[in-house]
Amino acid sequence: MKRRILFVLIAVVVCVGAAMCFTSYVPVTDTAGIADVQVLRVHAGDTSEDITEQADTDAIRELLPQIRARRLPSYHRAISADCYQIQVVYGSKTVCFSLGEPSYAYEVTESMSPWVHKLAGGEKLLALLDEQ
Repeated sequence: MKRRILFVLIAVVVCVGAAMCFTSYVPVTDTAGIADVQVLRVHAGDTSEDITEQADTDAIRELLPQIRARRLPSYHRAISADCYQIQVVYGSKTVCFSLGEPSYAYEVTESMSPWVHKLAGGEKLLALLDEQ
């Protein structure tokens, strides 16, 4: 009987852990924690233009918590040919959102790992940036 209970408890822990790994999360959960916003328009994957002054950073702050990311990271080598990159200081870390095809997010660190989290739900933010 004790063995069955132990087996059931282990199975529950494994299932909950797997569910947490495969569900999405929100990299920026609230607007209050965003200290700084920088917006770049990337052309052809190699040149960028700082458009922070033209962008509505208040609207960007409001839309960022709507973006969801896959919890498990995937390997990614290069940035999209044409995209927007939004860097925000959130809490004690800097998070970069690359909105294009594909869209992904990563934490900016000194070692710049090629592991990124693919994004979903950034269509409104991408449309806002295209208007500006």
